[in-house]
Amino acid sequence: MYFLRGPEEGLQDIIALSAPYLESRENLSLPSLKAAYQVYLSKQQPEVPAKFVQHAEFTRDRIWRSELSGWFRSPESRNKTGNSLIASGETDQAIDEVLQGFRVLCQAEPELAPLFDLAVNHVFVMTEPQEPGSGSSFDGVGLVYVNPQVTWTTQDAVECLTHEFAHTLLYLDAMRHTHHPDYRLLDMPENEAETAITGRRRSIFFAFQSFLIAAEILTVRKRHPNICPGVGIHGSTVDILKTAKNTYDRCMRHPNLDTLASPRLKGLLADAHTRMHEIEQAL
Repeated sequence: MYFLRGPEEGLQDIIALSAPYLESRENLSLPSLKAAYQVYLSKQQPEVPAKFVQHAEFTRDRIWRSELSGWFRSPESRNKTGNSLIASGETDQAIDEVLQGFRVLCQAEPELAPLFDLAVNHVFVMTEPQEPGSGSSFDGVGLVYVNPQVTWTTQDAVECLTHEFAHTLLYLDAMRHTHHPDYRLLDMPENEAETAITGRRRSIFFAFQSFLIAAEILTVRKRHPNICPGVGIHGSTVDILKTAKNTYDRCMRHPNLDTLASPRLKGLLADAHTRMHEIEQAL
């Protein structure tokens, strides 16, 4: 959680997970760590499309984008047709807008850039059909898609990148520390809760994640009002605080909480709750 706890924990997670594939932990360089990290991911998720990269790649190649997009889509959606929000000839412009958002974010948060460069391997705009927004996956760590709309502002691109970067660091933290004592319980109907940004009822896994993501989004707004001055793609700060409070309260009262959330995850949730309270008090 970069904005909640700083860059050090994310870096240590990557070092610990990649350790079996490092030639040496003495005089460790970022290129050698990036290489070992990608080997680790290839072992953990062998079905996920992967290409070795030296830095986070903002992907333009259509064939590669198509392969990455296909991995994120359900089998049903792969047969859909529809109008893209971004014409094929405008894809370069779309990824340029995402990249510009990334540059603005990194200029404001210099320590974010090297950690993002380590943790994320590919950022891409999905091929058609697509929906606006962004995504990443616990089953495909290192991949991030961002599908801008023509109405998006720099704030929207910054918030989407912050959102998916936070997810990525949370996935890695869970892989190292374990966030859920029994992952099988997460998909049971009785273990559902409303998410913290959209209020949708989903697996409590997404409720936990969304609460932590909400804290990151609100923190970047608080810390950089010149970059994120308005409502943004995630909605108003007041609305997020209200929905997130409901999510947190319901999760903390869940009768199965101890079997669904490890002490590590509870600690992150508590820190995020404190951060949101501070932000609310400052309004």
